[in-house]
Amino acid sequence: MPELIPFRWPASWSDPSKLDLLQGTPVNCLVGEAPPPFPLGNLQFVKLDNDRPPEGIALREGVWPRVLPATRKDTAGGGATGSAWVDNNAWVVRLARATEPGKMVWLTYTPPGGNEVVPLDAFVRPIAEAEAFGGRWVVALDKFFTEQLDRRDQKALAQWKRMTAAMRFFETRREWRDWEPLAPLAVVSTFAGDDKLLSQEFLNLAPRRHLAYRALTVQDVAEASFEKQKAVLYLETTPPQPEVRAKLLEFAQEGGLLIVPQGTVDAPPEERKAEHTLRRVGKGRVAMPLQKWEDPFTLVDQVHVLVSHREDPVQVWNDSDMDTFYVANPAQDHAVVHLIPYASGPSLPITLGLRKAYRRARLLTLSSEMAVRPARGPLGFEIPVREFTDYAVVELEA
Repeated sequence: MPELIPFRWPASWSDPSKLDLLQGTPVNCLVGEAPPPFPLGNLQFVKLDNDRPPEGIALREGVWPRVLPATRKDTAGGGATGSAWVDNNAWVVRLARATEPGKMVWLTYTPPGGNEVVPLDAFVRPIAEAEAFGGRWVVALDKFFTEQLDRRDQKALAQWKRMTAAMRFFETRREWRDWEPLAPLAVVSTFAGDDKLLSQEFLNLAPRRHLAYRALTVQDVAEASFEKQKAVLYLETTPPQPEVRAKLLEFAQEGGLLIVPQGTVDAPPEERKAEHTLRRVGKGRVAMPLQKWEDPFTLVDQVHVLVSHREDPVQVWNDSDMDTFYVANPAQDHAVVHLIPYASGPSLPITLGLRKAYRRARLLTLSSEMAVRPARGPLGFEIPVREFTDYAVVELEA
């Protein structure tokens, strides 16, 4: 069966002629509560049911990706950093891929409702965001968009064409989904129970500081390798069980930094840093908090200091409300840095700084590509990125 590329059929469309919009596009299935009341031709219909998800698919709700508007006109909602608050789905997709490996993640959220009219050009970002992190948005149009398409409005048709072009862009680059994050930190948790909010919010907030991580569940620790990580954070508020504890301490004994809750080890503390005590274990160290972890934003900041900014595989200069996702193939001779801006309008020109040197680099947007030359600079091996909208990616070759 081919990979399903879903589209939520608008309830107001009862005319089968609307299927013409899907001709020649990557869309190959319709989804919803019930199929439209007419033959679908070669299209499949998939019922969305969280209790009985389609085989091989993990369903997640998600949020409309954007800088969150505030209640007053021409303002944005503020976050704990003082910067504008960003609603994003990066962590939702990455966590689902960790907890349900081997499944395609579908984000099933729909555009904001009520009196809010979503600009037509804002519908490309949900597609690009989901695909960049290895998932897929169940494409859904709001009332305004469907009405404009009903009228054959040229702006609406142009945006629909941009959306399907974005789907095609990622379909021709499926291999990126299976590439591993280049990250100095592994985050281990059940991501459930009493520590669910703490652990999930950590994954949500870490990208705002460009703290690169790899997420995996406690049950996967026994078979996991941490050879590409400098640090492991065991993100539960109680110590790990003996088997997991032994595997994590082995990582520390071989030279890694292990960040764990209070009571995990009883070695004497040697120093204090970022509200944690550091204790020597073999060739490495174990960090435990002075007080029980409670605030995920504070914890992100503390962990970033403990791991060290010098270990950041990619730094970004002049970014504004943008996420980066740096992944590489198994041989690590090819890599990409996904760039997802959440503010409306064109991004600012930015500079990426990479710790690793690459021979070649290309900047791709959803409609263009150009060669760029990495050069040594204050951020490492620097790559200039010009203004773009919705999404860009830097392809790298060692």
